[in-house]
Amino acid sequence: MSPYILIRSVALLLAAPFALAAQQPPAPPQDDVDQPMTQPLPAAPDALSLARAAAARGDSAEALSRYLRVLAATPDNVEALAGAGGAALGVGDINAATGFYARAEALDPRNGQVKAGLARVELQKGDARNALRLFRDAVTAGVPAAQIASDRGLAYDLRGSSKRAQEDYQLAIQTNPNDRESIRRLALSQAIAGEQAAAMTTLDPLLRQQDVPAWRARAFVFALTGDSAAAVTGAALVMPKDQVDALTPYLSRLAALKPADKAAAIHLGRFPGEGAPPPQRTGAVAAAPKLPLDRGVLTSPAPVLAEAPSAPAPTPAPAPQPSAPPPHQPTRAERQAEARARQKAQAEAAQKLAEKKNPARHWVQVAGGANKRDLGRAWSKLKDKWPKLLAGRSPWTLHYRYTNRLLIGPFASSDAAQDWVSDARKDGFATFRVETNAGDAVEHIGG
Repeated sequence: MSPYILIRSVALLLAAPFALAAQQPPAPPQDDVDQPMTQPLPAAPDALSLARAAAARGDSAEALSRYLRVLAATPDNVEALAGAGGAALGVGDINAATGFYARAEALDPRNGQVKAGLARVELQKGDARNALRLFRDAVTAGVPAAQIASDRGLAYDLRGSSKRAQEDYQLAIQTNPNDRESIRRLALSQAIAGEQAAAMTTLDPLLRQQDVPAWRARAFVFALTGDSAAAVTGAALVMPKDQVDALTPYLSRLAALKPADKAAAIHLGRFPGEGAPPPQRTGAVAAAPKLPLDRGVLTSPAPVLAEAPSAPAPTPAPAPQPSAPPPHQPTRAERQAEARARQKAQAEAAQKLAEKKNPARHWVQVAGGANKRDLGRAWSKLKDKWPKLLAGRSPWTLHYRYTNRLLIGPFASSDAAQDWVSDARKDGFATFRVETNAGDAVEHIGG
């Protein structure tokens, strides 16, 4: 079962005033007759162990599914609640993560791992101040500082404290020298502080290993330290042209931002000022750029300059004529301003086209999966199970971080979508409402 379907069911169980308990039959009476000895069978992995294993190998979707199965049987299991919270963060569902961690904290207010999880939720929301408070509580409750150092370092960067951020990244790397994300974060932090040479030295081992996220980070190092031309050239090495074109208008502006704003732009996709793109879902830029960070204006070709006309052939004249002044030659600043204006107009036109094609709409998510090709089979199974509810409905999909949503709709309004969710719940079909913004690409799929 998809983790997204299970989330709703578990949420209902968590609201119940008591936990489910399995009924055990009474043990049979023992007699005096010796029983034959049998060889015990090896114990099968329990559900919680399978969930831990999925989380350890970084499979957040699988971990979330397994933790939800544990919670379906034991809704007050704090470890499973915290694990589900972490897995929900891994698939980008901040709201679900918040609910799991809040429930875990209510059951065990002094649990350090739960405090650390809540801190990561606040960090992904962009509230670095509250995240630092919760990280401090987590360490006080016994969580090793090295365990939360990388994320706490990011919180310090978002507060503009590059030095303290780098100390935490170094602690995380000393504990785990193979922590590539912390290495990339350290390099970006050094670039935020204007230390281009140090940042490139930090990235060098990953660049030699052809670590693609490190090459992306390299482009941002150039942009953060004022070399927008090198940033655009570097971005073009590892990004599709449309992404580079989208980033170009922002790369040249990064170096002028305050340290905290630089960190928010490259890690959270939040760029200050008029015309900035809306906040994106959280995650580190090292994995993928979150916004069209000003890719530098030098990617656009400079306008072709008119050449001065050649001198006319001499002709007899009663008096010498003054020669015409040469045409105006645009300065470099004028050429760059023209390129910026052209790129801005192109970006606005592309955005308007995307919003026209995909306006803001209301949907209901009925399933989800990492592989888009499997959604058609999932839809067929759902129609077989709930033919009346899904009669007349067609399936749509929306890519969401590491998974793909399976949607029905669009509905006329948010209330209409919620009414359908409520009706489906009466028949045991757990779903939830989804809102898409203008420009979100929702595709129709066969089924």
